Amino acid sequence: MKKLLLTALLASSTIVSAQQYLTREARLSFDAGSPLEDIEAFTESGSAVFDASSGKIGVQVLMTSFQFKRALMQEHFNENYVESEKFPKASFKGTYNEGKVTGALTIHGVTKEISVPATLIEENENFVLTTAFDIILAEYNVEIPSAVADKISKTASIQVQATLKSVGK
Repeated sequence: MKKLLLTALLASSTIVSAQQYLTREARLSFDAGSPLEDIEAFTESGSAVFDASSGKIGVQVLMTSFQFKRALMQEHFNENYVESEKFPKASFKGTYNEGKVTGALTIHGVTKEISVPATLIEENENFVLTTAFDIILAEYNVEIPSAVADKISKTASIQVQATLKSVGK
């Protein structure tokens, strides 16, 4: 599946050269907690690709790869909220330009155009991507049952950190 994403993203680029960078170890995390409950999770198995010549960038993560402090929270996340069997991954496809990424963010089968601050710094022949932004869960059809509405935030704060290495190396 990861190879398919990489192939599709690279094929959509017009130039295939040492300008391509990727990682399969992107760190993504989110916080959807409230004063009553800590709801945080992370994964270090996100995939990201970047074409330095065009600015095109793509990030993908399997929803089941997010790790929580408690197994029950992880189970509820996958079964009840993001429905991981039905919607196994989240993705972003867009471009990086002048301190922001702009493109299509897909979560829970819903795609929205976003434009958020980001840094993409060349460092030791790699590119380091960092971004943090909030989403409104209802905009992605993530329903929060009224019984737990006071424990779960209506927004999720998302953070992405990735060191992308040259495809040729």
